[in-house]
Amino acid sequence: MKTTTAVKLYSRFFSFQNLLIYVVKLDVMIESIEEIKVFGIKLINSGDFFELLLRLLLNTFVVYWISNRVYVKNNQNYQFYFGYNTISIVTFLMCFLLSSVKLELGFALGLFALFTIIRFRTGTIPIKEMTYLFVVIGVAVINALANKKVSYIELLFANFVIVFVVNYLENISPRIKPEKKETVSVTLQKFDSFSSLPPDEKTRHLEQLISKPIIHFKIKKINQLDNSAELTIFTQRHH
Repeated sequence: MKTTTAVKLYSRFFSFQNLLIYVVKLDVMIESIEEIKVFGIKLINSGDFFELLLRLLLNTFVVYWISNRVYVKNNQNYQFYFGYNTISIVTFLMCFLLSSVKLELGFALGLFALFTIIRFRTGTIPIKEMTYLFVVIGVAVINALANKKVSYIELLFANFVIVFVVNYLENISPRIKPEKKETVSVTLQKFDSFSSLPPDEKTRHLEQLISKPIIHFKIKKINQLDNSAELTIFTQRHH
Protein backbone atom coordinates (compact mmCIF):
# COMPACT_ATOMS: atom_id res chain seq x y z
CA MET A 1 0.00 0.00 0.00
CA LYS A 2 2.85 2.38 0.94
CA THR A 3 4.67 1.43 -2.25
CA THR A 4 1.60 2.33 -4.37
CA THR A 5 1.25 5.70 -2.63
CA ALA A 6 4.95 6.43 -3.17
CA VAL A 7 4.65 5.55 -6.84
CA LYS A 8 1.65 7.89 -7.22
CA LEU A 9 3.49 10.74 -5.49
CA TYR A 10 6.57 10.19 -7.65
CA SER A 11 4.39 10.08 -10.78
CA ARG A 12 2.71 13.36 -9.85
CA PHE A 13 6.06 14.99 -9.10
CA PHE A 14 7.45 13.75 -12.38
CA SER A 15 4.42 15.11 -14.27
CA PHE A 16 4.73 18.48 -12.51
CA GLN A 17 8.44 18.57 -13.32
CA ASN A 18 7.67 17.87 -16.99
CA LEU A 19 5.08 20.68 -16.95
CA LEU A 20 7.63 23.12 -15.55
CA ILE A 21 10.13 22.10 -18.22
CA TYR A 22 7.47 22.59 -20.91
CA VAL A 23 6.57 26.06 -19.55
CA VAL A 24 10.24 27.09 -19.48
CA LYS A 25 10.74 25.86 -23.05
CA LEU A 26 7.61 27.70 -24.18
CA ASP A 27 8.81 30.91 -22.51
CA VAL A 28 12.20 30.60 -24.21
CA MET A 29 10.50 29.95 -27.57
CA ILE A 30 8.24 33.02 -27.17
CA GLU A 31 11.25 35.18 -26.26
CA SER A 32 13.07 34.00 -29.36
CA ILE A 33 10.00 34.71 -31.52
CA GLU A 34 9.71 38.20 -30.01
CA GLU A 35 13.15 38.98 -31.36
CA ILE A 36 11.91 38.45 -34.91
CA LYS A 37 10.98 41.67 -36.69
CA VAL A 38 9.25 42.20 -40.01
CA PHE A 39 9.92 45.62 -41.56
CA GLY A 40 10.96 46.90 -38.14
CA ILE A 41 7.81 45.65 -36.38
CA LYS A 42 7.84 42.79 -33.88
CA LEU A 43 6.22 39.58 -35.10
CA ILE A 44 4.57 39.20 -31.68
CA ASN A 45 4.52 41.01 -28.38
CA SER A 46 3.46 38.34 -25.94
CA GLY A 47 2.36 40.68 -23.14
CA ASP A 48 0.12 42.80 -25.36
CA PHE A 49 -1.17 39.77 -27.25
CA PHE A 50 -2.31 37.90 -24.14
CA GLU A 51 -3.87 41.09 -22.76
CA LEU A 52 -5.77 41.49 -26.05
CA LEU A 53 -6.90 37.87 -25.91
CA LEU A 54 -8.04 38.10 -22.28
CA ARG A 55 -9.97 41.33 -22.77
CA LEU A 56 -11.50 40.12 -26.03
CA LEU A 57 -12.76 36.96 -24.33
CA LEU A 58 -14.23 39.04 -21.50
CA ASN A 59 -15.89 41.48 -23.91
CA THR A 60 -17.27 38.71 -26.15
CA PHE A 61 -18.73 36.84 -23.18
CA VAL A 62 -20.38 39.95 -21.68
CA VAL A 63 -21.87 41.09 -25.00
CA TYR A 64 -23.06 37.55 -25.76
CA TRP A 65 -24.74 37.40 -22.36
CA ILE A 66 -26.45 40.77 -22.87
CA SER A 67 -27.56 40.04 -26.44
CA ASN A 68 -28.53 36.39 -26.04
CA ARG A 69 -29.38 35.73 -22.41
CA VAL A 70 -31.06 39.09 -21.75
CA TYR A 71 -32.27 40.70 -24.99
CA VAL A 72 -33.21 37.68 -27.12
CA LYS A 73 -34.52 35.67 -24.17
CA ASN A 74 -36.90 38.43 -23.07
CA ASN A 75 -37.87 39.86 -26.44
CA GLN A 76 -37.74 36.80 -28.74
CA ASN A 77 -36.20 38.95 -31.44
CA TYR A 78 -33.10 37.81 -33.37
CA GLN A 79 -33.19 40.72 -35.82
CA PHE A 80 -30.46 42.70 -34.05
CA TYR A 81 -28.52 39.77 -32.55
CA PHE A 82 -25.94 39.64 -35.36
CA GLY A 83 -25.45 43.40 -35.31
CA TYR A 84 -24.95 43.66 -31.56
CA ASN A 85 -22.20 41.03 -31.46
CA THR A 86 -20.32 42.04 -34.59
CA ILE A 87 -20.45 45.79 -33.88
CA SER A 88 -19.17 45.18 -30.35
CA ILE A 89 -16.23 43.04 -31.51
CA VAL A 90 -15.21 45.49 -34.25
CA THR A 91 -15.53 48.45 -31.87
CA PHE A 92 -13.43 46.64 -29.26
CA LEU A 93 -10.65 45.83 -31.72
CA MET A 94 -10.66 49.38 -33.12
CA CYS A 95 -10.37 50.88 -29.66
CA PHE A 96 -7.79 48.41 -28.37
CA LEU A 97 -5.49 48.49 -31.36
CA LEU A 98 -5.71 52.27 -31.77
CA SER A 99 -5.54 53.14 -28.07
CA SER A 100 -1.83 53.95 -28.44
CA VAL A 101 -2.91 57.17 -30.16
CA LYS A 102 -3.43 58.49 -26.60
CA LEU A 103 -6.80 60.01 -27.42
CA GLU A 104 -8.67 57.59 -25.24
CA LEU A 105 -11.59 59.68 -23.98
CA GLY A 106 -11.88 61.76 -27.14
CA PHE A 107 -11.58 58.62 -29.25
CA ALA A 108 -14.40 56.94 -27.34
CA LEU A 109 -16.68 59.97 -27.65
CA GLY A 110 -15.79 60.23 -31.33
CA LEU A 111 -16.92 56.64 -31.86
CA PHE A 112 -20.28 57.36 -30.26
CA ALA A 113 -20.62 60.44 -32.48
CA LEU A 114 -19.77 58.30 -35.50
CA PHE A 115 -22.53 55.82 -34.73
CA THR A 116 -25.04 58.63 -34.34
CA ILE A 117 -24.21 59.76 -37.88
CA ILE A 118 -24.46 56.29 -39.42
CA ARG A 119 -28.05 55.35 -40.12
CA PHE A 120 -29.40 51.85 -40.64
CA ARG A 121 -31.06 52.22 -44.02
CA THR A 122 -33.38 49.24 -43.51
CA GLY A 123 -35.64 51.27 -41.23
CA THR A 124 -35.87 53.17 -37.98
CA ILE A 125 -34.46 51.34 -34.95
CA PRO A 126 -36.79 51.35 -31.91
CA ILE A 127 -35.50 53.18 -28.84
CA LYS A 128 -35.07 49.96 -26.86
CA GLU A 129 -32.94 48.31 -29.54
CA MET A 130 -30.92 51.52 -29.92
CA THR A 131 -30.30 51.46 -26.15
CA TYR A 132 -28.97 47.91 -26.38
CA LEU A 133 -26.73 49.02 -29.26
CA PHE A 134 -25.38 51.84 -27.09
CA VAL A 135 -24.79 49.36 -24.24
CA VAL A 136 -22.77 46.85 -26.33
CA ILE A 137 -20.68 49.66 -27.85
CA GLY A 138 -20.10 51.07 -24.38
CA VAL A 139 -19.02 47.67 -23.06
CA ALA A 140 -16.55 47.30 -25.93
CA VAL A 141 -15.08 50.77 -25.32
CA ILE A 142 -14.74 50.15 -21.57
CA ASN A 143 -13.04 46.79 -22.02
CA ALA A 144 -10.69 48.08 -24.70
CA LEU A 145 -9.66 51.47 -23.30
CA ALA A 146 -9.37 50.68 -19.58
CA ASN A 147 -5.75 51.61 -18.89
CA LYS A 148 -3.18 50.09 -16.53
CA LYS A 149 -4.60 52.04 -13.58
CA VAL A 150 -7.80 49.97 -13.79
CA SER A 151 -7.38 46.54 -12.21
CA TYR A 152 -9.00 43.44 -13.66
CA ILE A 153 -11.24 43.19 -10.59
CA GLU A 154 -12.54 46.70 -11.28
CA LEU A 155 -13.03 45.83 -14.94
CA LEU A 156 -14.93 42.65 -14.06
CA PHE A 157 -17.04 44.59 -11.55
CA ALA A 158 -17.92 47.24 -14.16
CA ASN A 159 -19.01 44.55 -16.63
CA PHE A 160 -21.01 42.78 -13.93
CA VAL A 161 -22.82 46.00 -13.00
CA ILE A 162 -23.79 46.63 -16.64
CA VAL A 163 -25.09 43.08 -17.10
CA PHE A 164 -26.96 43.17 -13.78
CA VAL A 165 -28.61 46.54 -14.43
CA VAL A 166 -29.64 45.63 -18.00
CA ASN A 167 -31.04 42.28 -16.87
CA TYR A 168 -32.87 43.81 -13.89
CA LEU A 169 -34.45 46.61 -15.90
CA GLU A 170 -35.42 44.17 -18.66
CA ASN A 171 -37.16 41.90 -16.17
CA ILE A 172 -39.14 44.67 -14.46
CA SER A 173 -40.17 46.34 -17.73
CA PRO A 174 -43.79 45.71 -18.73
CA ARG A 175 -44.16 43.22 -21.55
CA ILE A 176 -45.87 44.80 -24.55
CA LYS A 177 -46.44 42.55 -27.49
CA PRO A 178 -45.41 44.34 -30.67
CA GLU A 179 -48.15 44.82 -33.21
CA LYS A 180 -47.63 42.35 -36.01
CA LYS A 181 -47.57 44.16 -39.32
CA GLU A 182 -46.82 43.48 -42.92
CA THR A 183 -45.57 46.12 -45.33
CA VAL A 184 -46.56 46.55 -48.96
CA SER A 185 -44.74 48.95 -51.28
CA VAL A 186 -46.80 50.53 -54.05
CA THR A 187 -46.23 53.19 -56.69
CA LEU A 188 -49.17 55.56 -56.87
CA GLN A 189 -49.90 57.48 -60.07
CA LYS A 190 -51.71 60.85 -60.14
CA PHE A 191 -50.44 61.67 -56.68
CA ASP A 192 -51.89 65.20 -56.71
CA SER A 193 -55.41 63.79 -56.91
CA PHE A 194 -54.66 61.35 -54.11
CA SER A 195 -53.16 63.99 -51.81
CA SER A 196 -56.25 66.20 -52.16
CA LEU A 197 -58.52 63.45 -50.79
CA PRO A 198 -59.73 63.45 -47.16
CA PRO A 199 -57.90 60.98 -44.83
CA ASP A 200 -60.77 58.46 -44.88
CA GLU A 201 -60.92 58.55 -48.66
CA LYS A 202 -57.15 58.00 -48.88
CA THR A 203 -57.41 54.92 -46.66
CA ARG A 204 -60.36 53.56 -48.63
CA HIS A 205 -58.55 54.12 -51.92
CA LEU A 206 -55.44 52.26 -50.76
CA GLU A 207 -57.49 49.38 -49.34
CA GLN A 208 -59.16 48.97 -52.70
CA LEU A 209 -55.76 49.13 -54.38
CA ILE A 210 -54.17 46.28 -52.36
CA SER A 211 -57.43 44.48 -51.43
CA LYS A 212 -56.48 44.46 -47.72
CA PRO A 213 -57.45 46.54 -44.70
CA ILE A 214 -54.59 48.86 -43.84
CA ILE A 215 -53.32 50.23 -40.52
CA HIS A 216 -51.50 53.28 -41.85
CA PHE A 217 -49.17 54.29 -44.68
CA LYS A 218 -46.04 56.38 -45.25
CA ILE A 219 -44.90 58.32 -48.30
CA LYS A 220 -41.35 57.24 -49.14
CA LYS A 221 -40.64 59.25 -52.26
CA ILE A 222 -42.44 61.74 -54.51
CA ASN A 223 -41.55 62.06 -58.18
CA GLN A 224 -42.82 65.40 -59.38
CA LEU A 225 -41.78 64.77 -62.96
CA ASP A 226 -44.44 62.13 -63.60
CA ASN A 227 -46.68 63.04 -60.64
CA SER A 228 -46.18 59.70 -58.85
CA ALA A 229 -45.20 58.61 -55.37
CA GLU A 230 -43.84 55.52 -53.65
CA LEU A 231 -45.81 54.50 -50.57
CA THR A 232 -45.22 51.97 -47.83
CA ILE A 233 -48.52 50.54 -46.62
CA PHE A 234 -48.78 48.74 -43.28
CA THR A 235 -51.35 45.95 -43.02
CA GLN A 236 -52.28 43.54 -40.27
CA ARG A 237 -50.34 40.28 -40.46
CA HIS A 238 -52.54 37.22 -40.85
CA HIS A 239 -51.67 34.01 -39.00
